[in-house]
Amino acid sequence: MRIAVLGATGEMGSKVAQKVRRQGHELVSVSRSEGVDVYTGEGLPAAFAGADVAIDCLNMMSLSAKKASDYFGRTSRNVVDASQEAGVSRLVCMSIAGAADPEVNKMFGYYKGKAVQERVYIESGADCVVVRSTQWFQFLEVLMGMASVGPVALLPKMMMAPVSAERVASLLVETAVSGNQHEGKTLTIRGPETGYAADFVKRQLAATGNVAGKSPRWVGSAPYMGSAIARGGLVPSGGIVDETSFGEYLESLSR
Repeated sequence: MRIAVLGATGEMGSKVAQKVRRQGHELVSVSRSEGVDVYTGEGLPAAFAGADVAIDCLNMMSLSAKKASDYFGRTSRNVVDASQEAGVSRLVCMSIAGAADPEVNKMFGYYKGKAVQERVYIESGADCVVVRSTQWFQFLEVLMGMASVGPVALLPKMMMAPVSAERVASLLVETAVSGNQHEGKTLTIRGPETGYAADFVKRQLAATGNVAGKSPRWVGSAPYMGSAIARGGLVPSGGIVDETSFGEYLESLSR
């Protein structure tokens, strides 16, 4: 099978691309380094030529709802249009559990952008599946980069069920290859443990001494990303519950 991976050099896209190759499929790496600009659409129809399926792992971090919505809206529409022109049979989009909920995304522009992206794919009429993942284990490093200053880390009060990024990458490929249909064109995956981001950070600090190279002496939280996120709006009630625990992830960091 010929599989196009958008954002194939990014954090998730590179994992997906690796799994595509390992499974013996033909990989089409769609990225700027390959001469494709998904935002403008330049090079996209040619990249999709002969592709059976496409997996969208594109990302653009922005706290601005306007910028995020423009980016994710435009890229997803370009993907849909180019895939229809090229005869791509299935589209799979990587997204975030809870991001499409207005109560969850009202104070976080990035999630508003992801909500726009989901809507474009689901309403496109194409054979597509939006895979909604909870935060990956590595997301704690992103939070620490944003919220840690010197000896203090004031994280957002965020209930989460962190999941293995490797397992999410496998699910994206499985979903693309299987052709299985899913209710509402969505599929959700989460990790086995639920807790606050600050508590997971404290566990990683205790196990490894740092998170993203930072070793704050005080770690706390405040609901500055909104009450819905603090109450568990990013934790799905159903879907796939992966077995890989946060403890196993911490053990892997020590190997």
